Amino acid sequence: MSQRSQVLKLRKWDKGTGPRITLGYTYFQDPEYLERQLLLWKEYPSYVDIFLVDDGSEEHTALDVIKEAGWDLPDYGPTFQLWKCTRNLGFNSHGCRNLIAKYALSDYIAFFDIDMQLSTETVGRLMVKKYSERNFYRHDLWIKHEQRWLPFPGHLNSFIIHKDLYWEAGGYDESFTGHHYGDREFLERLYLTTKRKVKSSLILQCTREGRHGSVTNKVDKTEYISDDFFYAPMGIERIEKLKGTKKQRLDFPFIRIL
Repeated sequence: MSQRSQVLKLRKWDKGTGPRITLGYTYFQDPEYLERQLLLWKEYPSYVDIFLVDDGSEEHTALDVIKEAGWDLPDYGPTFQLWKCTRNLGFNSHGCRNLIAKYALSDYIAFFDIDMQLSTETVGRLMVKKYSERNFYRHDLWIKHEQRWLPFPGHLNSFIIHKDLYWEAGGYDESFTGHHYGDREFLERLYLTTKRKVKSSLILQCTREGRHGSVTNKVDKTEYISDDFFYAPMGIERIEKLKGTKKQRLDFPFIRIL
């Protein structure tokens, strides 16, 4: 870690000295995606904090990828923190996002998947943009592997929000741990909380590589077969019935690594 990052890590974070926006990413055994992000993150501006959560990787852990790359941030760049779920729960991106919202160093958080890549210029504009605490923001998206432009509101699991509003809406329901779907349920509650005050953040344009999956009875939790394909154990109709069966948030073991 650079000298500047070490200094900022120890500093009392507040509105005057802390990061203006947190970029929150979840990661699971995606070394190629993370390697691309590491190159991009080195070019990002100051007053941006990159918050990466490893969702229980058993191989190609985020820490291993970072060490093997010999990666470090420049003194003038963003700050960085790495956390990890210490158990592989199959798919715990919902819980990982709750962790980011709990420990983010800034009021505003921009959530992304690890395969969503932002240009340096875009991050610079995000950092200086003025947001409203009562709105949340979605954006245009370029789907690289499909060569397709996805206009506002873009992908449902990528948005910008004030962390107080995030928790007012209840955070992600960890009843869906092990399964994809929780983004839809959270956004429904968020729309109700904000009275549908969703705004376009057209300054944010990112490139997404993308994964796709298939439902099968061959697995009992989400399993990643390759870099771009996964198996899921249940369809939407069964998953929806899990809603609200777990009340606690951050109901999994985790540690901060960097």
